[in-house]
Amino acid sequence: MSAFDPERHITNVDYKIVAALEKISEVFRVLLWTEAKEHKLSPIQMQLLIFIKYHNSDKQRRIASMAREFNLTKATISDSIKVLELKGLIKRSDDVLDSRSFNFSLTEQGMKLTGMIENFTLPLDGAIATLSPLQKEQFLMAILELIYRLNQNGIISTQRMCYNCFYYNGDRQQVHYCNLMQKALVIDELRIECPEHKTTSNRQ
Repeated sequence: MSAFDPERHITNVDYKIVAALEKISEVFRVLLWTEAKEHKLSPIQMQLLIFIKYHNSDKQRRIASMAREFNLTKATISDSIKVLELKGLIKRSDDVLDSRSFNFSLTEQGMKLTGMIENFTLPLDGAIATLSPLQKEQFLMAILELIYRLNQNGIISTQRMCYNCFYYNGDRQQVHYCNLMQKALVIDELRIECPEHKTTSNRQ
């Protein structure tokens, strides 16, 4: 039995959802490859530039941390980092917290290029914009729950979302409360990437 067998979709909604998600992932692959090729980058090099731009923590910018972020080996990330350095798009600096490590930041040239490539999802953004507010809320809730369960099962490693945060207090359905901000959250305030995120292991 396979989620890619159309006959299975007739009687199995689970398989139908998996097949639909594969279609969405294909959109990301096509958009990412198209933009990357235009600027003579690989998809992971392009993703690393965007990641480095928007993650200011030195700890997150280490090779080991980025390998966990993208579910790739340190060797793969290291190879891509070396290429980006040779292209003059990023620069390394000593990690003040770990003398064995380096962290990375964008050069002026890297910042300029990243500003050009980071909106590669615009066609997808436009399609999502056509959904009604209720559809967006339902879609977001379903995706957040799916990501949370995949994270709990060890399929997705690093997630800085509300549901697995030390500060979150809720039932992931109707009640959402942030103990850090000390306020109840409506659905569109739930975060999938929070700079103040603290892992739930800190509760122990």
